[in-house]
Amino acid sequence: MKEIAQSFFVILSGFVTVVGLSGIVAAVVKRTFPGLEEKTPADPFAMAMNVGVGLAASLTGGYVTARLSAGNPIVHTLMLALVVLLFSAFSAVQMKDRQPILYLLVLTVVPPLAVLCGGLLRLRQLGIAW
Repeated sequence: MKEIAQSFFVILSGFVTVVGLSGIVAAVVKRTFPGLEEKTPADPFAMAMNVGVGLAASLTGGYVTARLSAGNPIVHTLMLALVVLLFSAFSAVQMKDRQPILYLLVLTVVPPLAVLCGGLLRLRQLGIAW
């Protein structure tokens, strides 16, 4: 039971990292560029910035998850990637009428892949991956 609780908190910490970093950047952008959020659909710069923030936050979350993992880091990273994929897909379905489909597809696919890359980066540091 202790291992399950520890795994849960490792995955939760990675998820909080992803959401926290994304939220902090969103708050800074909203405060710095108040008119940017009102554009529907968003302009290409705002879309690229959103994808970049999602990529960086997810990469960091995957790394944190793998770093805190006591067991096999890739298993915990894969679980976080699955959670991020589910939340990204749910978010994309909610925004399907307001944003271009290709943009929503990128927002759905990039974060889980970035989570995996963050976990692989940690494995590389440990000398386990390639």
